[in-house]
Amino acid sequence: MTARLILFVVLPAGLLGIAAAAAVWLPGGDDLSWTRFLAGSAALVLVQVLGSAAIGYILGRRGVLR
Repeated sequence: MTARLILFVVLPAGLLGIAAAAAVWLPGGDDLSWTRFLAGSAALVLVQVLGSAAIGYILGRRGVLR
């Protein structure tokens, strides 16, 4: 992976994934159940994969990642 790919695609997608997981995990407060934990983990992975694909596609089409 190039530094440009990591900076513009992987890092923002990772931050979006963490934000999505936190949106699922944090409202539960102290009593985080396994269901909420697994749902947040699934949201984390899903948003990272979709975000990385979408951002990579858009930046690739614009020629930023050549």
